Amino acid sequence: MGEVSSWSQIDWHFIAGGLGLFLFGVKLMGDSLTKFAGTKIRDYIEKYTSNPLMAVLVGIVMTGLIQSSSAATVIAISLVRSGLMGMSQAIAIILGANIGTTVTSILIGFQLDYLAYFILLVGVFLALMASKKKTIYLGEIIIGFGLLFIGLNTMGDALKELQYIPGFSDMVVRLSRQPILAALIGAVVTGVIQSSSAIVGIVQTLYATKSITLVAALGLVFGANIGTTVTAALASVGGSLAARRTSLFHFLFNVSVSIFFLAIIGPYERFVVYMSEALHLNDMMTIAVAHFTFNFVGMLIFLPLIPKCVLLLKKIMPGRDDLTLELGKIQLDEAMVQTFPAGALSQAKAAILQVSDIVLESLQDSKQYLLTKDKKYFHEVNQLEDMVNSLDTKIESYLLKISKQSLSEELADEYSASLQVQKNFERIGDLVQNLVEYFEMIYDSGEEFHKEAMDELISIYELLIHMYVNGVDVYKGGDHHLYDVMKEDENNLNYLEYELRASHFRRMTSQHEEATVTTSLFVDILGTLERIGDHAFNIARLTFDPIKTHGEKSLVAEDVRRATAG
Repeated sequence: MGEVSSWSQIDWHFIAGGLGLFLFGVKLMGDSLTKFAGTKIRDYIEKYTSNPLMAVLVGIVMTGLIQSSSAATVIAISLVRSGLMGMSQAIAIILGANIGTTVTSILIGFQLDYLAYFILLVGVFLALMASKKKTIYLGEIIIGFGLLFIGLNTMGDALKELQYIPGFSDMVVRLSRQPILAALIGAVVTGVIQSSSAIVGIVQTLYATKSITLVAALGLVFGANIGTTVTAALASVGGSLAARRTSLFHFLFNVSVSIFFLAIIGPYERFVVYMSEALHLNDMMTIAVAHFTFNFVGMLIFLPLIPKCVLLLKKIMPGRDDLTLELGKIQLDEAMVQTFPAGALSQAKAAILQVSDIVLESLQDSKQYLLTKDKKYFHEVNQLEDMVNSLDTKIESYLLKISKQSLSEELADEYSASLQVQKNFERIGDLVQNLVEYFEMIYDSGEEFHKEAMDELISIYELLIHMYVNGVDVYKGGDHHLYDVMKEDENNLNYLEYELRASHFRRMTSQHEEATVTTSLFVDILGTLERIGDHAFNIARLTFDPIKTHGEKSLVAEDVRRATAG
């Protein structure tokens, strides 16, 4: 390629196409790595984030897999929004995410341009010929890895011609003398294209082709770290106070670290040059190591300051910080559906467990109405049922959005179980409302239950509430032993319902009771209680054996109908 003399002579189609391939490669590699890892990322988040250092490591691993510090930060903020994580944990994950985002630049530093095409071919063969999903995901990871280098290589040939454009060298000199301007440009461009990896990759290419100086390159990299906070800021809009504080930390951390390094950019440049010479690094790896060191030092500075940061954020954004999910105000983060389906399913499960608490309260209120005849319990059950119906619509809609993503088989099964378990909770809410309506009809008619009948209803209620709590615990923790206990309880409930029905008919015959509202509704009440028990048992059963709702979306409604059949 000959030297160019004007902007119009630059091969912009190569730059555009190369950037497109690079961005697609990064996304494909990140998405496929996430699917390949399955639920492990989420398990690590839940198990290891209580210790700040471990939370940093989780942030590094999660970002290395997702290939996006913005996405990892959005996940952390979403988990805070939903009450699944505290602010200290989220801050530690953000510190790790900033280090994890350097993985892409380090990979680029290996300069596998020549091998990239062979890597791509291997990935394509693997993805096309594989029959197992894990192998297909592995093939897609390799394809993304190859495309990343091919995209940069395609861009590189065109970008290196920039140095011959009249005025470009003057602009580079200005950026070198004013690294703050370089940082502003890096921040704006990153904020627009939402990928600090892409900006750092372009900076690596420009520096490797001698188009820009090291000072200008460092300024652009520092700016890219500021620009990446835009996504997190958008994710916190409308969220809880804790989520907004977490997003503010992400912004303040990235800005303060960038300002600190801009203030010492001269000495830092000399340090980077020294490291590059001592370790015999190529130009691309030099930028990658500078990028890593910058983020690593920032993490070391802020890690011991996390408690103080939390206090400072509470002073900047005062207010009551209640992480518990309020009744009827469940947070389901839409951004997480595409970014991190496994995390979205965790949010959905937390929401479903919140519904389970509401339904349990409703069930206990119905028992109190039976015992006390106090109308306040009747009204409470109806209010709680309205709440359950509203939340059911939100949760079902959220789960269906998750199902439209490309889920691994494990996640697809979890989606199926969650959808069907939620429908069972919703159905129990309907049946509890039916119960209080039966009680109301009896009490409004001026009648009462026979003492023996009341004792029988109390006994079946106690078994039912016991079964319900166990069913929720099975769904919550997947306890096989508790599930076996529930199988016995299910048989006991069926037997008890049969005995009480027989006892009711014996009373009517032996005591010559007249047909009343109470006698005519007693069998319906027993049947409703037994059906609630069926749904409680369904919740436990579906935890281990969900009806497959993935594959044919048209079958979802039928599967849900079967799952909720009493």
